[in-house]
Amino acid sequence: MASSKSSPPGFVFSILIIISFFNFITCNNQHILSSCNFDAIYQLGDSIADTGNDVQDNPSSKFARLPYGETFKKATGRCSDGLLMIDYIALSAGIPFLDPYLNKDGLFDYGLNFAFAGATAMSAEDLAKWNVSFVPTGISLSRQLDWMFSYFNTTCHGNKDCFKKNGKALFMVGEIGGNDYNYAFLQRKTIKEVKTMVPEVVETIKQATKVSFLLRNI
Repeated sequence: MASSKSSPPGFVFSILIIISFFNFITCNNQHILSSCNFDAIYQLGDSIADTGNDVQDNPSSKFARLPYGETFKKATGRCSDGLLMIDYIALSAGIPFLDPYLNKDGLFDYGLNFAFAGATAMSAEDLAKWNVSFVPTGISLSRQLDWMFSYFNTTCHGNKDCFKKNGKALFMVGEIGGNDYNYAFLQRKTIKEVKTMVPEVVETIKQATKVSFLLRNI
């Protein structure tokens, strides 16, 4: 896995890795996650979580026009006609919807979204080692981590300051990795061939999580 070029601040965050998602919102719209007192959310992932980074990077993207966002009567940059899982999680936590990192006019007081439609877990260079050369976007998990580190390096004044500001933040890692397999299948890789990629994709996500959030006892 290609390592991040930036050095993450030395602090520990509350981390939640979503494997599956169940309805966090009850019938009476009670904010179930509000009891956790999260004051910000940071999201990494692909199209399942992208709230507009792809559209900010490429205004001509198909996600910038209807039918995407049709339940809002306008395109929102989401690869959906309505809300995404991260939107429901934000609602449950009582936090505003996350603006995409590439939106320089976005409101980042309650976290932000680094997810990018079409993103892969492994870098294009690592995928090439598996003879997967068709990678429409160069945005991998390591690139998103670079964005995150760059953001914290410009908004925090040292480790203690970052911990103070983000000690109650919720970090969402994924969904990520599905496109690694999608692009392999699009290049006519067999199921057997794609299965051999699984351990490295999983390890990439595992190591990136450890590096970015510095999981350690204090």
